Amino acid sequence: MSHTTTRRGTPVIRALAALMTVLVLTAGGSSAPSAGTHRFSPQVMHTGVGPTGYRVAFHFKDSDAERVQIKGEWYFADPYELSALTTDDGTALETPGTLPAHWQPGDIPVAYPNSPAANWPVVDMKKGRDGVWTYSTPLPSGVFTYSFYVDCADDTQATCTAVSDPANPPWNEKGGKISGTTERTSQVYVPSDPSYGTVDYAWQGPGPTGEHGTLTHVTYPAPTSVSPPGENHLSVYTPPGYDSGRAKPYPTLYLFSGDATEMDWSTQGDAGHILDNLIATGQIPPMVVVMPNTAGFPDSTGYASFDRNLTDTIVPYVESRYRVSTAATDRAAAGLGYGASLTNSLLFGHTAEFGSYGVFSPGRRGNYTLPDAASVTGTQVAALRQARVYVGGGWQDPSHDYHAGEISLLTGLGVPVVPGFVNGGHSWFAWRLNLEGFLTSTAFFPPTAG
Repeated sequence: MSHTTTRRGTPVIRALAALMTVLVLTAGGSSAPSAGTHRFSPQVMHTGVGPTGYRVAFHFKDSDAERVQIKGEWYFADPYELSALTTDDGTALETPGTLPAHWQPGDIPVAYPNSPAANWPVVDMKKGRDGVWTYSTPLPSGVFTYSFYVDCADDTQATCTAVSDPANPPWNEKGGKISGTTERTSQVYVPSDPSYGTVDYAWQGPGPTGEHGTLTHVTYPAPTSVSPPGENHLSVYTPPGYDSGRAKPYPTLYLFSGDATEMDWSTQGDAGHILDNLIATGQIPPMVVVMPNTAGFPDSTGYASFDRNLTDTIVPYVESRYRVSTAATDRAAAGLGYGASLTNSLLFGHTAEFGSYGVFSPGRRGNYTLPDAASVTGTQVAALRQARVYVGGGWQDPSHDYHAGEISLLTGLGVPVVPGFVNGGHSWFAWRLNLEGFLTSTAFFPPTAG
């Protein structure tokens, strides 16, 4: 086993200037392993003026670049004015593409057009005499993902490679060395100014100073993995004060992303901060969260190849190295998009091996198709009724009808389901809300049916 560990914590510097408080956050949604605040880090400024009360300045140092662009997760829309509450066959659904300067209370981040692809605005930054490129924009509260393009000649960015913020890197990047999958995005957290109608998303923020959970990157032996051969990757969250000798073992959540990597949930998904805050406020128990890289396994019917690796390799590996419970009721599985399809494969194929299931924005495109009610056996139904199941996603997600269809299938079988629909598209904005909802309403709760 090889691993790298980063202690999560966000340095915050407060400085008073005329009519402005500036918060410099080096690790908005990721957990940058910086010993101090980098002067090129995003500046989150409390301006006290509209439309949101906050403004964020981004910086990128490159004296030799001819052009630097920033791509940010900040198109917005009024969810009650969108037509995407119904269905989609894979084509894009129109959204207004409202930019931050025109944000209004109640608006949510939604890509433009509203499709499964993340279509966010790309704008040119301005170069200063010191070789530092800058871009400033108002933003409402919450976590926002962004990345940079350097000297990209393709206006669609399709042939260019994005880079994360060197001053606010992903937590698995330290001293220029990367453990596991390269994450090409960074995150910034913006607090709420209630005077402008922004929502308080403090549970997504870095939280109060003090002890935080730990994110560790692990390379584990995986005999069936073909890429990389014979091994694969995990990101593991252990809660604040994790005790390997604890009398009561911790519950475990296995959390899958939509892009297959082990890094997405702990960066774009802001999982570490969300867990820290929910544990600190007593809304959820301390838990261990395992985020696998789900790629690299042989093709198979549905996701049988990955399922076997999870149940036969990852779970025993984790349970032999962490102080976690081996009881099925203390295991949960959850995921978004492609990861939700993986979760469904486990829900219907390995029901009794996990006690809780969180299905966020399952999609109709993929290797897994939901069974029809007639093909579900009585034994499967009995097992499903013992599980805790949460199905959610954005009301404005193009595949919303598929989410709703899964609830209809399960409830028709007499399986209780916790619905978790939120205003949002096929985006991390909705999935962060789903993670919070699943953890506080479903995961590790006792079954509701006999």
